[in-house]
Amino acid sequence: MTLVDRICEQVNSLPTLPTIYSALNELIENPRATPEDAAKVIATDQATAFKILRSANSAFYGLNGRVDTISQAIIHLGFNEIKNLVAAISIVNMFKKNSDIDNFCPVDFWAHSIGVGVMTRFIGQVIGLGNVENFFLAGILHDLGKLIFVEYAKEEYIEALRIAEEKGIPLRDAEMTVLGIDHTFAGELLSDRWKLPESIKQAIRYHHLGTMDDKHNVIVASVHIANICAKLFAMGYSGDAIIPEPNYKVWEVLRLPDNVFKASIQSIMRDYEITVGQLLHNNL
Repeated sequence: MTLVDRICEQVNSLPTLPTIYSALNELIENPRATPEDAAKVIATDQATAFKILRSANSAFYGLNGRVDTISQAIIHLGFNEIKNLVAAISIVNMFKKNSDIDNFCPVDFWAHSIGVGVMTRFIGQVIGLGNVENFFLAGILHDLGKLIFVEYAKEEYIEALRIAEEKGIPLRDAEMTVLGIDHTFAGELLSDRWKLPESIKQAIRYHHLGTMDDKHNVIVASVHIANICAKLFAMGYSGDAIIPEPNYKVWEVLRLPDNVFKASIQSIMRDYEITVGQLLHNNL
């Protein structure tokens, strides 16, 4: 069995996302579902329920008054936002036991991933999209495939990290050399396994390219730029220090205002620090 085959087999054997996520998905598809119905599902996992309440009461959402119950949080934030928070919390927990290896620290990895999530959501808001919940989750999960390598091909991945550092090349190029696949492919496999939304799967697969001829082009382009910005602003560490050149076609797709990041960096960093606290506190 080749290394690629072994990795693919391991991905297929991974557990599905927790029942709480699947149950929320089903509720969202039911037009008669109420916030109380969803609150009952979330209440089955006390740790997740606590984090949802903490998130709802954070400065990021700017809600007036204190949110005391899960059903209130759902009313204020919406089903999709709550569902994506549950997914993010679940996935961080699932991989929290990854130990440090050379040039790869899980805390720094998640800090980078959260930075990309915050940046992606910011871009979606700036370009005037009404629903940006999937943007946030797509950003957080864009490098998910790296965790597969750390979990199931640790020695080979240590070698890929070493090559990337010594030769000063992008990590994904070193991954291809050592593993035969890169993290975008591995991440796509896992997103299939977990039945994540198609927009998130496409963002995971194509975020380094930046554009594609598809209805999900905007979210792919947003994650592409967000990933570069997160590196520029030193939000965590993704496994290599290279800041890639953007695909300039994304500017045609996104049409962002001039100096939009410079003008908003203080609020972006505040949102980033809040979200890191929400998702990483007591997790890693």
